[in-house]
Amino acid sequence: MTDVFIDRQIYKDLIDHLEEKEISVLIGPRQSGKTTLLRKIEEKVKLRGQLVEYYNLDVLAHREVVQNQTAFINFLKGKLGQKPATIIIDEIQRLKNPGQFLKGIYDLNLPYKLIVSGSSALEIKSSVSESLTGRKKIFYLFPLSFDELVNFRRPDIKALRGNQRLYQQEYLNLLNEYAQFGGYPKVVLQPTTEKKIEALEEIYSSYIEKDIKGFFGVRNETAFVTLVMLLAGQIGGITNKNLLAANIGSNRQTVDNFLSYLEKSFVIQVVRPFFRNPEKEILKSPKIYFIDLGLRNTAVKNFNNFETRQDKGQLLENFVLLKVLKEAGRLDKINFWRTKTKAEMDFVVQRGMDIFPLEVKAGRLKSPTFSLSFKSFLDTYQPKQARLINLNITGKRKIGLTKVRVQRFYEKIF
Repeated sequence: MTDVFIDRQIYKDLIDHLEEKEISVLIGPRQSGKTTLLRKIEEKVKLRGQLVEYYNLDVLAHREVVQNQTAFINFLKGKLGQKPATIIIDEIQRLKNPGQFLKGIYDLNLPYKLIVSGSSALEIKSSVSESLTGRKKIFYLFPLSFDELVNFRRPDIKALRGNQRLYQQEYLNLLNEYAQFGGYPKVVLQPTTEKKIEALEEIYSSYIEKDIKGFFGVRNETAFVTLVMLLAGQIGGITNKNLLAANIGSNRQTVDNFLSYLEKSFVIQVVRPFFRNPEKEILKSPKIYFIDLGLRNTAVKNFNNFETRQDKGQLLENFVLLKVLKEAGRLDKINFWRTKTKAEMDFVVQRGMDIFPLEVKAGRLKSPTFSLSFKSFLDTYQPKQARLINLNITGKRKIGLTKVRVQRFYEKIF
């Protein structure tokens, strides 16, 4: 099982970047598959007949080799000379000052291509990005996207298109798996429900131990864990930080700190309001979603079947956000819209001067139905296009000046 390689969409991008002098920086949450991916790149480089060195700084012996910059450079020169080589350093945040360390090696103009990885945006971006301005390209590796899960489980799924009933049912089966257990590779590869839950609990506890206690230095672990549970129970809801503070027995500043830790260690995604009229629309209170639905379900201790769950609307909304994050461009902004009279649009994606409102419905629709909130947004902002994302039907409508596409959850949004 551990030898199975799940093809990741980012793999080709990293292989292509081997030809560039820039340092390839791979960032993502723990156990999202970074080490497996780096080992696959190592294997690819060797198959090309090129030299490659791999160091995992979670391994003490490897860290001792790498930790002193001068000694490491001399070691590489002695071993590789001036031959072109790829140097892979996994978990680079283990070094005291990884940005300066990498900058020093890069600026020597040695014939070595550097690829490094790290498990925390705070650890990596704060220490690497500033030091490596103009010297690096950042790649993000998250748990498997739904498309990656589909390609792994059913690489032949397109062959089922001739039988629409079977085709859609297979997608619904995969949605059920993804909404229950998420996309962490270790979880996906487990053979049973019990093993999947065990793997998720291990990932969750490892995150608490290594990131929260270790790097962030959180002392009140009970308050932190309680906050995670509360957030997991209200995904897609407006976040009241004062109420959260009261519920965990702390203050708003602590809540802000905890939310920052969660976001920077790739546990949650904060979505902020879209507004043009401050008198009528919510300006500040964000919504919170989880980067992995399995981790979210671990926090609420609910792994029931998607279609039977009371929170399936929340889960599908979170699912759509993850899909939007995967499809969105680097400059796109993802927000939600809500008025003070509680009219709401699940997501508003800003692409340059254009806006794309998205409404998510988790029920099985017989025909397109549009909420008053949906119509209110279209009437107020008159976007060129909008999306109604649901489980089972497709179609097109024209509402005022807006072309509305009704689409199934697995279809491409943009």
